[in-house]
Amino acid sequence: MSEEKKSVHQKFAEVLEALDTNAYQVSKRLGLNSPDKYYKIEKGQVKPSFDTLAQIVSLYPQVNVNYYFKEDVPMFEEPHPNPSSPKPLDDLPQLRIKHLEQKVAMLEAQNQELTAKLFR
Repeated sequence: MSEEKKSVHQKFAEVLEALDTNAYQVSKRLGLNSPDKYYKIEKGQVKPSFDTLAQIVSLYPQVNVNYYFKEDVPMFEEPHPNPSSPKPLDDLPQLRIKHLEQKVAMLEAQNQELTAKLFR
């Protein structure tokens, strides 16, 4: 039997737990006044934006950014989390493009649906 696909917020919470950190600590490291944004993501109340995930990867370069977007991808680039190890972010522009293309496709589909309803 196949394992159920994890949501982005589940993966987000797993990454924080694996890094032995929490929404408050992440917010503090980013210089934010409130951890609400990260708590809501962790609880599944809102989906993280690409930029939010990129912030996590910039704080914790050992996190494999592909982990959020793909199945069967390791959480970390290295076997053990090590905040001091550098991680090239060369694939971030391509992931951003893919994210925006998906968003455009979704908006185009919504536009077609609304146009069809309008002209019924």
